[in-house]
Amino acid sequence: MGRRGTAASLSFTFRLSMTVTKFLRCTARLFAAALWLVLLAAPISSAPPPVHIAPDELAARRSRVLDAMKEKGGDHALLLLRAPDAARFTREVEYPYRPDNDLVYLSGIDEPGAALLLSVAEVRDLGRALLFLAPHEPSQGPWITGRLTPSAAAARSGLAPRAVLQATTLRDELAKAKPWIPVGPSAEPSKLFFDTGDSFDAGSAPSEPYDFLVESLGSRAFHLRLGLPAFVLHPLRQVKSPAEIERLEWAIRATVEAQRSAWRALRPGIYEYEVRAVVEAAFVREGCRGWSFPPIAGSGPNTCILHYDRYDRQAQAGELFLLDIGAEHAFYSADVTRTVPVSGKFSSRQRSVYEAVLRAQEAAIRAVRPGVSHSAINVAAVREVTAGLKQLGLIREDSEAHRYYLHGVSHGLGLDVHDPMPLQELAPGMVITVEPGIYIPEEGIGVRIEDDVLVTADGCRVLSSALPRTVEEIEAALSTREF
Repeated sequence: MGRRGTAASLSFTFRLSMTVTKFLRCTARLFAAALWLVLLAAPISSAPPPVHIAPDELAARRSRVLDAMKEKGGDHALLLLRAPDAARFTREVEYPYRPDNDLVYLSGIDEPGAALLLSVAEVRDLGRALLFLAPHEPSQGPWITGRLTPSAAAARSGLAPRAVLQATTLRDELAKAKPWIPVGPSAEPSKLFFDTGDSFDAGSAPSEPYDFLVESLGSRAFHLRLGLPAFVLHPLRQVKSPAEIERLEWAIRATVEAQRSAWRALRPGIYEYEVRAVVEAAFVREGCRGWSFPPIAGSGPNTCILHYDRYDRQAQAGELFLLDIGAEHAFYSADVTRTVPVSGKFSSRQRSVYEAVLRAQEAAIRAVRPGVSHSAINVAAVREVTAGLKQLGLIREDSEAHRYYLHGVSHGLGLDVHDPMPLQELAPGMVITVEPGIYIPEEGIGVRIEDDVLVTADGCRVLSSALPRTVEEIEAALSTREF
């Protein structure tokens, strides 16, 4: 073949190559565009459960509380819950509002200035539950999130519209409820379940709750029998409904994802505040309001500080990192802790301490079942922790365990991250944490492992089981990090 033929052949080959290249580029762009459209159409993750509980469940809760009020306070018992005021961060800036848990539990209302009055006896033609809303100020409309209208509040709470009133009428309505003041020294007056906070000394001015009662009821206020709302309400809060468990599971899922995100970021030289930032971003990304308590993110010696909150230390190679975190969704709280090696591998000593804590946690989880006392869970953990401390050469006598085991193994979980547990015997539907720990300040080694556990009819289910717990699982997860 001559030069001209060769040149023509090369020119044709080049043009063909360019045509194929353009075709491939075009095809790639079309494929990428199609893939992007598919990704946009597909949900990134399932939607979180609604923030507010269904009105019929709220009504059922109020009915159970009214039954408990009658049993413990008689036919004229009353219960009053008032929402806290918004707290100020600075003169013109408020903290994000966090409502009263008991008020939300019974009404679904999460606004400042709200109140709920329950009465065993009917209150005129309004029923046995009255909801009070703070007045709406139209001038604030462009500045703050819209407040509930009375009709919207009635729909959310499951109350009749006529039972939703202005908060400015609360004192008058409490007086109209006519707390029963009997005649005669042997008769008992009405029981009012109302949180009065601290009492006041003789000769000093009444505290705000007492002042509120006197302004509302006059001299009748001094004849009431007072009791805390928690007395009738918290035993009912302790057993969670399926709707509550669903919300807890979402908060726990977000917390597990935040732990995983933090592990991916963890490396020698990272600051604790950087880990905190990863955690809080994950909470919001997973559709949660934020944290249920400020994250505990401690490295090295800070793993031995139970409620460490500084975030200013730089993690070093060979150290442990303790991450105790919980997201909050629909006001329900998660609480999950892991302790992991900054460099990706536990040292021999760290591994021994970690596995001693893990044995204690597994023993405690095995003990969780209906009919067992809450304190028995701690006994199971202490037994294993004590044995582990002896094996580690830290103690010789059982009585010395408290030097390295500093807290109880469990608490309730729900609307509060330390949910009240007035009923000590476990029952299906209760949710608790299981979190043993060993803290050795002289070695800069603190290990805590915490999971959230649901009591079931035949035992328990670990709600946070998706997060690795064993040494092998944690080291495998950390090995996937890219530096």
